[in-house]
Amino acid sequence: MNKLRSTFVCVLLALMANVAFAAGVMNLITVNTNDPAGYAAWAKKSAPTLVEANGAMAMGLCSPTSGAQVIGDHYLWSFFESQEKAWSSDPMNPVVRAEVAKLDVERTVRTWDSWRIVRPAAITESGHYYNMYVETDDVAGDVAGLERMIAEMDKRGYGVSMQIFVGDTGTTVGTVMISLGAADAATLGRAMDARTEGWFTNIVSSFAAQRKMVHGFSMTCDTYATAG
Repeated sequence: MNKLRSTFVCVLLALMANVAFAAGVMNLITVNTNDPAGYAAWAKKSAPTLVEANGAMAMGLCSPTSGAQVIGDHYLWSFFESQEKAWSSDPMNPVVRAEVAKLDVERTVRTWDSWRIVRPAAITESGHYYNMYVETDDVAGDVAGLERMIAEMDKRGYGVSMQIFVGDTGTTVGTVMISLGAADAATLGRAMDARTEGWFTNIVSSFAAQRKMVHGFSMTCDTYATAG
């Protein structure tokens, strides 16, 4: 296990260890730019400094491959071990301001929101993801149904991870975001094919009536820095 992968496992274990006492948080900034390569280069270089300055656990960037709400959107994310850590972070502290000043790329910050991490998952240096926004009045029931779904997928060897978030701010407050991930696009595509199979539809039908699908999108993600 390489050093970076080992750190990711530590991040996951830290999130899981705190689950009884605190909820992990993802701070998600949606940035729109016509220079994604330039923005990614800045984010990759500045991430270690920003992670330390903000007290975050990890930081990276995701770029949509389909389903973007606005063409040119990219998602700069940071994980925190708790709400206390996330809310204690000052996004305008001098160190952060100095790093942002180094960014010589035209961009627009479209949204800046906080998502509670309901179900963490181990992350690799990079991966392919399918995310879906769902509205539901029964978050616990939806999560329970998704747990049955991923357990069956694991049993059948699909090789995908699942993360679940609930929006705390902005227009996505209360929205459930499900994220299925895989190391390569073909593995994720195979998991998407499973949606037509009887066992899959049977599981989903048991909780589909209590939810409304709002938006789906695919993306690639890279992790640029982790704490420690």
